[in-house]
Amino acid sequence: LRSANYRFLGLVGQGQFGQVYCAIHRRTGRLVALKNLNRDRFPTHQFLRELRFLLSLNHPNIANCLALEQSTNGRQLVLDYCEGGTLRDLMEQGTQLTLAEILTLMTEVLDALEHAQNGKIVHCDIKPENILLRLTPHGWQAKVSDFGIARLSQEFKGGGHTGATGSPAYMAPERFYRQYAIASDLYAVGVVLYEVLLGDRPFSGTYDQLMVAHLNHSVTIPATLPEPVRSLLAKSLEKLMARRFRNASE
Repeated sequence: LRSANYRFLGLVGQGQFGQVYCAIHRRTGRLVALKNLNRDRFPTHQFLRELRFLLSLNHPNIANCLALEQSTNGRQLVLDYCEGGTLRDLMEQGTQLTLAEILTLMTEVLDALEHAQNGKIVHCDIKPENILLRLTPHGWQAKVSDFGIARLSQEFKGGGHTGATGSPAYMAPERFYRQYAIASDLYAVGVVLYEVLLGDRPFSGTYDQLMVAHLNHSVTIPATLPEPVRSLLAKSLEKLMARRFRNASE
């Protein structure tokens, strides 16, 4: 890839729809992430959709969109660069986080979701791969990324969307029926919290196995966790939306 404004330093991530590169702005020296979107896998309408959502969001816990690059090589979103990689990277490195650090990161994710939800936006794909990390003097800071399949809340009325897109391991029961709501994101946060705390997700398997589990199987929450955390997980992972938290603030 080539750009008149940015010098590419290397590939830092590979997603469903394209690659993410670390780059430096030639004039200012600022490090950024360039999300290159493959035209054949990320059609124009979906590109404009994500761009629309990103431009409407500005929050310290969201990987904000700084600019848009167009070139003969394709198109790139210029995003905040997060040198810590993803929460998935941190987990796979075996980094031991304290309970306070884990809850702080989850609170920051919820702050980001609250901001998005105030704009009637539901992320629909919360998972460790989409939680980026920046290193600050106070420790890790979470930044939610990848609004590529986000939905507007008014789209949920009357029956959902044409496809059950997302990551099945983190999808709320209603997601398998192509229904979306704010509570769906909060369920996904519960799965992420469970995984970070215990080192494994509550359910695993193929798409069909995950669907059956999320719809029908109760979640086993070890008694070794502090009772307030167990209660938090239990309410986050309720099968029925009405029994979960009403919003991220709650």
